Amino acid sequence: MRRWLDRSLRRRPQLLHGFIGGTLGACGDAIAQTIERRRPGTAGAATAGEATAQPALELSSMDVRRAAGAAALGAFFSGLVYPRVYAVLDARWPGTTARAVCSKTAADIALLGTVGNSFSIGCRLRIGGEQLPEVLVALRDTMPAVLLNELRVWLPYNLLAFRLVPTPVRPATTSLVTLCWQVYISWTAHHHQARVA
Repeated sequence: MRRWLDRSLRRRPQLLHGFIGGTLGACGDAIAQTIERRRPGTAGAATAGEATAQPALELSSMDVRRAAGAAALGAFFSGLVYPRVYAVLDARWPGTTARAVCSKTAADIALLGTVGNSFSIGCRLRIGGEQLPEVLVALRDTMPAVLLNELRVWLPYNLLAFRLVPTPVRPATTSLVTLCWQVYISWTAHHHQARVA
């Protein structure tokens, strides 16, 4: 398995990272949908009695279009965006000195924390059928909390990753943290949708 992964990283890194990101994106959305079904006041929520009777992950009630959209976003970010952003940041601030690590971390959060999260939430809402004016209102309402949580999650991860994780492997490790982040972003986008509806 390790040899296959090493060969894949050398031969087709974007494809491998895209596959990993797409898979984790779909899984993250499936987890978010499961949470939503179990929590009152969220999109697709069950009644209290139904929530306890439902299995942990019921595929027949999954919104496949939504999960496919999350998979596409995961593949896009992990296969194309993250590797390029990390390469640019490593070229602009080479090395693992404290200054380089802090500069890369701040730039990553400034770019992906604002533009990346806005794009991800906006796309999820559009896939869910929201019109552009509703998407803009949702972004205005959700982005302050998203940015605060971005700092809580990605600031410590980036400080460690830029210091310790080699650039070719970083998209894969980022994808693991992204699984948790995908659950949060998916839930955030669709929780807002449920509150407005």
